[in-house]
Parts: sequence; structure tokens; C-alpha cells
Amino acid sequence: MRPLPRSLHPLPDETLTGYILRLAHRLGTSPGAVAIRTGLTGHRKENVLFRIPTRLLHDLDPDEIQTFAKTTRLTREEVKHLLTSSLAERYGPLSGKFTPRKSSARMVNDNPWLLTRTPRYCPQCLTGDGSEIQELHGGAWQRSWRLPPVFACTKHRRLLRISCPACRQPVHTVETNSIIARLWDEDLHPTQCPTTVAPRTVGRLQPACGAQLAEPGGACGEGLPDARTLEHLLGLQQRLLDLLNPLGPETTPCVGWLIPAADYFADLRALLGLVFLSWPAARPFAATPALAEALDHDAERRHARAAVLRGRPGKKHSSRPFTDPPLDPLLMGAVLGIVERLLDADDEEQARERMSPLIHQASGFDQALSLYLRRKDWISFPLRIVIMNHFNHMAPMHEIIARGSVRSDGQRKPTTKDYRRAYRRHP
Repeated sequence: MRPLPRSLHPLPDETLTGYILRLAHRLGTSPGAVAIRTGLTGHRKENVLFRIPTRLLHDLDPDEIQTFAKTTRLTREEVKHLLTSSLAERYGPLSGKFTPRKSSARMVNDNPWLLTRTPRYCPQCLTGDGSEIQELHGGAWQRSWRLPPVFACTKHRRLLRISCPACRQPVHTVETNSIIARLWDEDLHPTQCPTTVAPRTVGRLQPACGAQLAEPGGACGEGLPDARTLEHLLGLQQRLLDLLNPLGPETTPCVGWLIPAADYFADLRALLGLVFLSWPAARPFAATPALAEALDHDAERRHARAAVLRGRPGKKHSSRPFTDPPLDPLLMGAVLGIVERLLDADDEEQARERMSPLIHQASGFDQALSLYLRRKDWISFPLRIVIMNHFNHMAPMHEIIARGSVRSDGQRKPTTKDYRRAYRRHP
């Protein structure tokens, strides 16, 4: 397959979808045509008529990487960094250690901790950095915006958006299981809203919304939360971004232990479900009254939705209202702030004291789900020891950590290389 006549250098943290949109715009063609030329359809045009498989957002097989690299004149490493699989080393919900799935398609399918259908975005980041190439084709649609724990832009001191300000629909939402909407539309700029605003008619695709999603510096659009709430959310977001950064700290404190970043994000995922399942037991840990009130309303909606699901026949999926992360950035920051405080205990005794009311409330409401959220291979080993056991007549925590968990063959897997005690200085 011959290289394209022109190409682009990927932008920092750019996702594959954003790169395809910018490259198509530079070539004056459609994203679907670029997908065919770069080998994402296996050279079968019929495969791209309606969709580009969602799994390609996460990973490509070696042959696909080689073909894409050759046609776009990128290195293999540059191509890999367009994929969310490159985040798995630090982001537990995409790691086989905490989300054991056999293929990229299975990792992406039905994984709410990767935003496959619609990303969040920062309108000011989409305007670009002022360089000529970004003035023409826009800034990066960032990989990190596909991760639920990324809910704010610390550079522009604002919450991310989820919807178009014009049509009020979530951006980049598609009717089919695809990573790009309106594959054959050659007229849209990468920063325009591609949502089809009217129902499809037979043989005819209705126009796109086309509203400009990028905004100039300083224009925040929607109202910001109060100053105290905003400062809390931005501080929390920066700490999480530092853990996602490949050059950031490799470990972070959790229930009195230092654990790898990937383990920490797995713990965030599990405790988010526990917070919603046990609400309002976790309400005292909300950082501000505004965040507590927002979670009151969201938790009420979640419990109501779960009740409806439990009452229907067949497979109920009644756990999803509690375990799915909020798409709304304010709500996501609010619940993660509570989870961070629960995990930021000086030792396991303090951690258990904080979490016991939540576990008691959750177990009384739905014991099976409460245990599911605390199961093996879902959370870090130190957290599992804290919330699955009583400390009376137990061995000291450091001895349990050193011994490790029991494998299926009856042998123990030592965990001391992954976890060590976090020593804190108290005033």
C-alpha cells in the first residue's frame, strides 16, 4: 500500500479518531476514505460503509499498525501512542490485571470506564496552540478525554464539556458501533459537531449540526462551579493526571500503602460503585456542599433506575446504575473526590473506619453487588484486605501483604514488590 501524498505529525495525547479527522481535512477527503487508504478496513470497502470498529480506538494488530504507519509515514511507536491501549500500564480499567479480557474488542466492549461512544472535550484546547497546522486543522481530540477520571482541563481551569452547545447532543455520538460519525462527509472541519440533527430518511443522510466546538481563549460558555468547588476539582484532576502521565509518580498512597498507579485507578472504579450503592453513607466525605447536593440528585436517579431494572424480566443489569461512571464532569469529580478521601487514610485501621459504614449500608441493600465490587482481581491487594476482612485475630497487615494472595494452584504469589508501607509525617 503506497504512502499518502501528505501526512501529519500526531499532536501530544492525540487519539486515533482525532488524527483521522485532521488528516482527512488536510487531504480534502472523508474520514472513511482515509480509513480505507490506511488499512483500517482490511482493504474491503464494504466494511467502512457504515462504521470503523470501536476496537480500533483501543488497539490495532501488528499488521494494521505496520500498514497505518507506512501509509501515514509515522513510526510504529507514533501509531501506538494514538491508541488507548498505550494507557493501560497506568490505567487499571484498561489493564488485563484488573479487567481480564482476551482481546481488544472484548476490552472495549461493554467497558464503561472507556468512553467509546462520546468523549468529553475542552473547547479551548480544540482551538489549538496557534501554530499554522493547528490553525488550519484544529487542536487534538485527546486520548485522555476518553477516560472517565479525566473531567477537567487544568490548563484552562474549567470542566470539560460533553455536549455540543448548539444541538445539545453528546459530541461524536454515532448510531452504529463506530469510532467516527458521518464517515463519508468531506465538508466538516475536525472541530465541528458531526451529530446528525434529524432522523435518517430512506437513502438520504440528513445534514450534520456543524456547530463549531472550539472556542477562543477565555470563553468558558457554561457557568463554572463556585470557587471552592472549582479549586477542589482542579486539584483532584491534576493529581489524577500526574498518575496517568508516563513520567509521573509510579506509586501513590492508598489505605496506608504505596501502590502502583494502575492499581489506584482500579480502586477508584470499585469504590465509585460502593459510594453510589451505599449513598448517602458517603455523603460526609463530599468536599463541598455543592458537590454533596449534586450527588444527592444523581444517587436518587441511580437508585430509581436500578429499581426499574430489578423489576423487569430476563437479564436485569441492575448493577450498572451504580457502577457506571457519571458522564457529567461535575458529578465525576464529585464522586472521585469522595473516593480519594476514603483511600487517603494514614493506615488500614483508619481506612476501615471510614469504609465500614459504606460496606454495611451497601451489603444491606445488595450484598451480592457489594461483594462483587470487592472481589479478587478487581481492586488492589491492600484495599481488598482492608474491606474484605475483620482485623480481630488477623495477622499484621504487612505480613498479609508479604505473603500475598493464594493462586488457583494453592501457591502464594508474593506482593511485596508491588506494595510497601507509606510512611507519613504528622505535624
